[in-house]
Amino acid sequence: MTRRWNLRSKVVPALLFSAVPLIFIAGVVAFQLAKNVPDARRARADTVLSFATIRAVNAVDEVIQDAERGQRGYLITGQEEYLQPYQRAKERLPQLMLDLQAATLENPGQQQRLLQLQADITTKMNELAATIAAMRERGFEAARAIVDTNVGRLSMDAISADLAPISETANARLVSRLDMAAQAEGRVTATFIVGSAVSAIGLLVGALLLSRAVRRATISEETLQATLDSVREGVAALDYRGRLRAWNTPFAAILGTSRDAMEIGAPAPGDVSDGGLGERLGELALTSRNSGQPVLIEFAGQDGRRVEIFHKPTGDGGYVVTLLDVTERHKTEEMLGQAQKLEALGRMTGGVAHDFNNLLTVIIGGLGLLRHRIGGDSDTRQRIDMMNNAAERATRLIRQLLAFARRQPLQPEIVNLGPVIQEALPLVRRAVGESVTVECVTGAGLWNATIDSSEFQAAVLNLAINGRDAMPNGGKLTIELGNAALDDVYAAQHAEVAPGQYVMFAITDTGTGMDAETLAHALDPFFTTKPPGEGTGLGLPQVYGFVKQSGGHLKIYSERGEGTTVKLYLPRSLAQETVRAPSVAMAAATGSETVLLVDDDEIVRATVGMMLEDLGYRFIEAEGGAEALAVLQGGAKVDLLFTDVVMPGPVSGRQLAEEARKIDPALRILFTSGYTENAIVHNGRLDPGLELLSKPYSREQLAAKLRRVLDSAPWRPSASAAGG
Repeated sequence: MTRRWNLRSKVVPALLFSAVPLIFIAGVVAFQLAKNVPDARRARADTVLSFATIRAVNAVDEVIQDAERGQRGYLITGQEEYLQPYQRAKERLPQLMLDLQAATLENPGQQQRLLQLQADITTKMNELAATIAAMRERGFEAARAIVDTNVGRLSMDAISADLAPISETANARLVSRLDMAAQAEGRVTATFIVGSAVSAIGLLVGALLLSRAVRRATISEETLQATLDSVREGVAALDYRGRLRAWNTPFAAILGTSRDAMEIGAPAPGDVSDGGLGERLGELALTSRNSGQPVLIEFAGQDGRRVEIFHKPTGDGGYVVTLLDVTERHKTEEMLGQAQKLEALGRMTGGVAHDFNNLLTVIIGGLGLLRHRIGGDSDTRQRIDMMNNAAERATRLIRQLLAFARRQPLQPEIVNLGPVIQEALPLVRRAVGESVTVECVTGAGLWNATIDSSEFQAAVLNLAINGRDAMPNGGKLTIELGNAALDDVYAAQHAEVAPGQYVMFAITDTGTGMDAETLAHALDPFFTTKPPGEGTGLGLPQVYGFVKQSGGHLKIYSERGEGTTVKLYLPRSLAQETVRAPSVAMAAATGSETVLLVDDDEIVRATVGMMLEDLGYRFIEAEGGAEALAVLQGGAKVDLLFTDVVMPGPVSGRQLAEEARKIDPALRILFTSGYTENAIVHNGRLDPGLELLSKPYSREQLAAKLRRVLDSAPWRPSASAAGG
């Protein structure tokens, strides 16, 4: 309303001033209007097109420079966030070229130049994309080699050369049209002077006032709106009564209202019902007016949205409001914090796991030997079992930490989860007890997935136990398997999810459920609502770590008093299901072969040596990789190399295995480790073709693994594995 009133205040006096002279020279005016008005309209239209052409040329030039600046920042720092100007430039360029084409549509010569400009821009953007891809894939030197070809500089010069004549032509056309408009005004003035001195003066003043008011108002309004709409922040200007004077499209979008509802002169944003944001703006207006100072706050909406609000008073008693939606920025910061926390925990866990698992290997191995040799002494056997149970609890704790930190070595296979769940159901029913009814529903045509079956069954058992604990008076546990597709909309709401096809596992209990605060911390390690001594707080985090390490997604739905549903989305595999070998019995199978035992820990080596000897094997000890190689090079007859992965010295366990295979191609290889890091495990998965016995292990587990490896074909490193 205010802008329209300002326009009237300039136009009306001009019309009144011209009314009296028009009575005297009506005929002359009619003739001039019939000729000069169309010319003026054409001139104004051409002027607008010229301005649009110049703005489009400047915008294209600015965007190309932004793209080059983003590429340069990324090449210098190697940090992905520096590519943001480049990404925004890629998104804006197509629309800017369309704008430039529309502005020059009536000029065939300009259209021809646009074709060459498009080709040069394509060359430049391809060069930028190639350097970025080279940086990501092969490093700085590869990217620099592309930059040194000078393709980028030459294409940038070509773009500047293309833009210059387009801009010059637009400027020349603008000057020409302004001259034509001036000539038309001169003709009007001359005509009025001839008709009557008084009429000529009146018409001249009126025409000048009217022309200037319209031109200034039009240009001012278009420039202001174009400027406001070009920024990503929402901006609005309000008068001293709190009524809208101007705004841009992002402002209406952030408020969640339409352009019609944002009609100029409409009530202030505080009257808009938008989940509290409008009301907060109204409060800020009062605070800012009373203090006379700018105010910057962050608004957190009930829908999870976060908006940064800047409120600045103006000299005429009004104010300007700037809104910036920072929801995605907060999500990114939270994800970064979670990733940093996970990385720190992973490093800590890895450091503890190696030494701790070595100690547990000695404890569990020693207890196994004692139990095997005490005969029928039931009291001693009971005490040994108690100590063994404590050691196994410590083992599970370490494995839970490794699983949450995604450091647990997985041995994935292509399986159908239907049979895998059926194998786990007896364990689930025993774990939850008779007071809980277990129901399993499997969808038809279930897809295959690539997972570690044993770890998946452990995750199912963890979730079932959590469900049981949430139903102290009994209840129902429902397990579901089905196919699912997560689309782009879901992925946009969950930044860590890749859209695609998944196999969905869901487990639902009818228990007490969780409130919002508990649900927010459900995946935090060591967080538990159970009394002290009844839970480690690693059950759900372990499941979460396993799912993420498998490339999947975990989602929890829960409300207080309504139970809990945990859904695991595991990526679909299009390959055929792996033929699963029958389970090896855990009986203490013996043998008489010769084992080369390599471990840098003397106590572990002594304990494992006693277990090997107790199982009937002959063994040769070596403290490290170099000593073991000397044994093999000396011609010792060895049937199996049993080596630790992580050892000090120049020869690691992986290197020892590869050199040993060169000496004896028939040699069987069995790795062991308390924490493998990246030696034989990459992306959380054991390299193909390798056999690993994770520490700690019992006498029976060692016996079964030895027989499995000795009775199988010799290990041959694959091309992918050799790269590790």
